Amino acid sequence: QQLASWQPVLTPMKVILIFVMIGIIFVPVGTSLLSSANKVYEHTILYDGDGRSSDTDCAITSANENLPCTVNFTLKEKVDGPIYVYYTLKNYYQNHRRYVKSRSALQLEGSNLAESAVDLDCDPLVKNGTLLLNPCGLIANSYFNDVISLNNGELDESGIAWAADKSRFKQVKGFQYMEFSNPSSVGINTTYCNAMLGVSDSGIYPYDGQPDSDGNVYCFYYPDNSNIQYLYETYPNQISPIDGVTDEHFIVWMRTAGLPTFRKLYGKIKGNYEKGDILSFNVLANFEVDSFSASKGLTISTLGEMGGKNPFIGIAYIVVGSISFLLALLFGLKYFIDPRRQGSAEYLHWD
Repeated sequence: QQLASWQPVLTPMKVILIFVMIGIIFVPVGTSLLSSANKVYEHTILYDGDGRSSDTDCAITSANENLPCTVNFTLKEKVDGPIYVYYTLKNYYQNHRRYVKSRSALQLEGSNLAESAVDLDCDPLVKNGTLLLNPCGLIANSYFNDVISLNNGELDESGIAWAADKSRFKQVKGFQYMEFSNPSSVGINTTYCNAMLGVSDSGIYPYDGQPDSDGNVYCFYYPDNSNIQYLYETYPNQISPIDGVTDEHFIVWMRTAGLPTFRKLYGKIKGNYEKGDILSFNVLANFEVDSFSASKGLTISTLGEMGGKNPFIGIAYIVVGSISFLLALLFGLKYFIDPRRQGSAEYLHWD
């Protein structure tokens, strides 16, 4: 059986034209991509670990020190918002096979699993003493727990996680909560919360019983809390019991990075800024990096048409296009100065 096919004969002129066309396409595209990348404003300050800036005093030597410090960015040019704020880690291998596998997808989706059901998935970090960890595993229990806020503006921390990721994180089955927007009128305490939720060991958030920034107080309940350590108990200053594993910062952390140097979105700042303006960030340092020679820092960046600042793609296109032009020139010189006699395609037979 023979099928019709196209079998082109590449003559020198056709090869030269192909290289010229590649150059014509690649060089302008690369120039456009490089120009777009150069318009993106990006600035990184390392505030702890190897190579940290001498202008910061955020270095810690043990976890959960809750050390307050300040990181200041002086803008080197006019910047139009929004400005995206990332935390940056260097020499942190989230891509290690054992680290990546150490999680229970079912537990993160809300299943209330026994130790035997998560032991294999979460190895080597399943329990804290006698308490079963929920969520268990190395990723969840190495959460980046520095607290970052903007001193001279508003840092919007909503909408930072992918919608596809958010759909995979749910509070444990049996979790309950009630919100009270006028708590002083009912006198909220644990007895009241127990009665409202129909349980015997509920909790109150904020923990001091005072309304949060929105004027609300919550009653909440987690099942089997005496035998399980939940995420809000592991990170009480970063994760609220109402959000738990649905906290967007936690969801962002759980998407592991492919390289040892990476950054993750923390929030965004709206508004436009002039050259010389200062963005001052307050940091409560808790995430220790000194023991494994890593570094952590803050990155501020705008976005271009192709995303963040990445000149490599534009440079690669320009290089490939330039090489194609060079090859076309060399083949052209050879073809016109010292041509080689060609055979005729009429004598070629394909059957």
